[in-house]
Amino acid sequence: MVNRVLIRLKVVQMLYSYMLTRSEFKIEMPAETSSPDRRYSFKAYAELLLLILELSGRRVVNEGIVPASVTGAVRGAKFEDTRMSVALMANEEVRDLINKYGIRMRSFDAAVPEAVARLKGSTAYRVFSKVKGATVADEITFWTTAIRSTLIKTDAVIAALRTDPDFTVRGMEMGAKMLIETLQGFSDTRSVLSSCKNDLMRSLQSAYALYKSLVWLPVDITRAQAERLEANAAKYLPTDEDLNPDRRFVDAAFIRAIEENPAFEEWDREHPYAFANDHVLIENLLNQILSSTYYQEFMSAPGHKSREDEAELWRQLIRHVILPSDDLAESLENRSIFWNDDLEVMSSFALKTLRQIGREGVEVALLPEFKDEEDAEFGFKLFDAVVNHMDEYRELIDSFVNTSKWDTERLALMDIVILRTALAEVLEFPKIPLQVTANEYVEIANCYSTARSGAFVNGMLAAITEKLRAEGRIQKSFSNTKK
Repeated sequence: MVNRVLIRLKVVQMLYSYMLTRSEFKIEMPAETSSPDRRYSFKAYAELLLLILELSGRRVVNEGIVPASVTGAVRGAKFEDTRMSVALMANEEVRDLINKYGIRMRSFDAAVPEAVARLKGSTAYRVFSKVKGATVADEITFWTTAIRSTLIKTDAVIAALRTDPDFTVRGMEMGAKMLIETLQGFSDTRSVLSSCKNDLMRSLQSAYALYKSLVWLPVDITRAQAERLEANAAKYLPTDEDLNPDRRFVDAAFIRAIEENPAFEEWDREHPYAFANDHVLIENLLNQILSSTYYQEFMSAPGHKSREDEAELWRQLIRHVILPSDDLAESLENRSIFWNDDLEVMSSFALKTLRQIGREGVEVALLPEFKDEEDAEFGFKLFDAVVNHMDEYRELIDSFVNTSKWDTERLALMDIVILRTALAEVLEFPKIPLQVTANEYVEIANCYSTARSGAFVNGMLAAITEKLRAEGRIQKSFSNTKK
């Protein structure tokens, strides 16, 4: 079973990857140059960006009445109220552009109806209109095509741009190119985000596959030993021991109970994540088991072995021989980038399942992938909450950093990711006690960040949550956490 301890860790890992690889949405800076074209290009860039917001139904001029011709022209268009425009309006750098250049957009009011008409008649719009459930990437594809093919070729738009005394045709074209590159960069960010969420899903699925693989591993190893016994019996001059081996290990009722479990009906035929294909690993683990005191004491004791005895042998072998094995660690690393981190949690569940299988007369089912639907959705909701409120959480963090001890610009990225994730859990999951949240993320910080990170995360969470509670944004506190 994939529990919340592991889910939290995987969310932090995927967010860390996202923060490392994403392309930031970056607004161009005005060029310090003597070239008139270069100087004007930034103005054109800013005004065309704000024009796209206006065409998306996002008024960037707060003063004055919005002409009915503007609102009426945009209403009902496929590009009205897009997610891209929502994201742009939420961006602080875009807000700065609005504050600086928004007043200029009054000059574009007369251009909006003509621009909308030209856009609706374009090939790009016809293609965009046919897309069902358009993504941000689809919206950006439309606008990057429309800028080049329609907006800077619309007479009314050019006329509005010309009202700036610094206008040059070359500067307008350069500004349009800069805007296209900015939007494409934002598209790359969304692509990275989607990839990280897919990685999160695959990582969770992989963790569950590891659980199944560990439950099935005794079967793989036992079959290897059965093949050895058969090979010994087929030797040219077999000994009496070769012909009459002690088969209590390979003929164990416990092993048959795993093989005959309906949950593994297809596992023996199609098990891409099982260890059977790693012959070197299986042979090495078998050798380590045969030389272990656990195996030798089990086989040296006379008499019949109960299924419970057999299960306990395998639990001891897994704990003390298999899990510490360097061969297993190497195999895990080669087979899945996630498995070494998953091993502690998933092996604990595998051991519980093996204990259940050892009980005769008890029908055993494999643990489900998640405890319930709420757990199945937990990781994705947590991931989205962090991404959607990333700047807000960073402001909270920075406001509580003791700058005499810490430089906000040099905080470990992993610490920032851990704190953002913890804050998302505090704010978005009111039923989870604060102490549970704090303990989990302090533990992640201790294991995956710097030596001082656990104490830093703990102190920051205590201070920030106190503020959030005082503001009424959360009701829970450390003092009212249930023990």
